[in-house]
Amino acid sequence: PTVDDGAVGGFSPGGNLLDYCLQLGLIPEKDAIHVTWAHGANSLREMEEALRGPAMVLEADVTVEGLNTQNQTNVPIMAHPPAIYSDNTLQHWLNTVTQSQKGIKLDFKSLESLSPSLDILTAADSQNQINQPVWLNADILRGPNVPNFVQPVNASRFLALVQEKFPTVTVSPGWLTLYVPLLAVKPYTQLMVEEMAALVRDLPQRITFPVRAVLLRASWLHFSWLLSQSPRYSLTLWQGEADPITVEDLLFIREHSDPQQIYYDIYEPVLSEFKNIAREYLPRSFHCG
Repeated sequence: PTVDDGAVGGFSPGGNLLDYCLQLGLIPEKDAIHVTWAHGANSLREMEEALRGPAMVLEADVTVEGLNTQNQTNVPIMAHPPAIYSDNTLQHWLNTVTQSQKGIKLDFKSLESLSPSLDILTAADSQNQINQPVWLNADILRGPNVPNFVQPVNASRFLALVQEKFPTVTVSPGWLTLYVPLLAVKPYTQLMVEEMAALVRDLPQRITFPVRAVLLRASWLHFSWLLSQSPRYSLTLWQGEADPITVEDLLFIREHSDPQQIYYDIYEPVLSEFKNIAREYLPRSFHCG
């Protein structure tokens, strides 16, 4: 399958984020270590702050207004569970953010908001409003340390709706995870990774798998296998606020991977320490061969 990198009159929402950042002069080389993120750009204030800030990609959470109450509507709003109300709708968020040069990452915590959100994206794209990369994220499988009663977003519905309504995106399918130091520390398994590979194998899009960074090194063999399955695949390392990630763990991943295939969505100060050491000491030894 082919992936569309450009679009007439602008950049395709399904294009490569690294190419986009490189074209704009935001990064010095095609290396995902340079891409920066703003989290939870949901409310009007948070969105405006993120737009003024240096982050290259705005990450925001989409749900429907009044989810699971008698006031529930079909209107996608920008809020992170358990919040079910917001002063910002997806429509307004998209109208505002597409006027900037920031990349877009939308996180869907439930299926209810997906279909109306895809309709809004399709309408905006048909008016040539979206000229930046768009990533659509949902946790569609149960991952490490998660009890059986916790349900991920329905995988087949999520993937099918994206294909049907707005396929010109990067898909970001992840695993529900739990991490509690000393208590819940099991890594990802080969089975979890193979299950994901089977789900996305036939998709035409670029795919970035969000991976909980604190569990990645112990699972590296499985993810190394996953990345080898397609040149369209990448990982986005993310960190729970209290996750004890070390610079050494990040350097290990960096040393054993293609620099175009690993995005680092990690908190300070570890991120800066890691980047400084990576720049100084690690001539990129990895070669695609």
